[in-house]
Amino acid sequence: MKYIYLILLFITIGFTANAQDTVKKRKLVVQDFKLNQKTVVKDSTGKLYTYQEWNSLLAKQKNLCLWPDNMDDPQTSFTIVKKAPGETRFHAVKTRVEDVPPAQRTKTQQEALDRYIAALPKPRESEQFTTGQEIESFSTHDLNGNKIKLKDLHGKVVVLNFWFIGCPGCMQEIPELNKLVDTYKDNSDVVFLAIALDAGDKLTDFLKTTPFNYDIIDDGRFIANTYKIQLYPTSVILNKEGKVAFHTVGFAINLPYWMQKTINEALK
Repeated sequence: MKYIYLILLFITIGFTANAQDTVKKRKLVVQDFKLNQKTVVKDSTGKLYTYQEWNSLLAKQKNLCLWPDNMDDPQTSFTIVKKAPGETRFHAVKTRVEDVPPAQRTKTQQEALDRYIAALPKPRESEQFTTGQEIESFSTHDLNGNKIKLKDLHGKVVVLNFWFIGCPGCMQEIPELNKLVDTYKDNSDVVFLAIALDAGDKLTDFLKTTPFNYDIIDDGRFIANTYKIQLYPTSVILNKEGKVAFHTVGFAINLPYWMQKTINEALK
């Protein structure tokens, strides 16, 4: 029996307010359904379609898609709906279940998700930086007392994050940034610096319950002011020449993808 796996990827948009700005927050929801010849499919008038009919209809009319009547029910019926211009609500993976080994089905879903993430618009850029510019250096100490000079890091890829405790977007991105650090943990040519506005004692208490695996710089408001940063979080990636290769403000679901892509290109 043939099956169609429908992987639904859609964004709910809310608003996250921080101390300086209101930033859109996107939440990615992933659901998958197994459709076969017994799946109930109808249109908005209630007309039922056979497996062959709706398969043929969707193949011919690319502006149509199937939408589940009950998102929480894996056996739900589906309605044929029109997609709005430019809308991306799902990615459908059509295959026969017998052709895909069980151990690889999750991988197939992940690949579909990766394609979806890559197709999203690039995260919002910061107005305080320009790609290709060489930014002013700074000299300070990290939370452990180690001296840091930005100009001494030329020859390495430097990932900067400006944040503060209580910033919703900052809190949201920390787990993803930790995964990024873990990806390059064995590469000494990539340096991660998190410049916090908070005092050292507050950061020490915060990090006991919320690990942040960047090298933390406390009392970093003077550095943020140097670059006239007003929106948080702000991330900047410098290439080996010390020039801005990527810059963004706020958190986006595809931020880790773009950061890893930029780092990999800068390492070449």
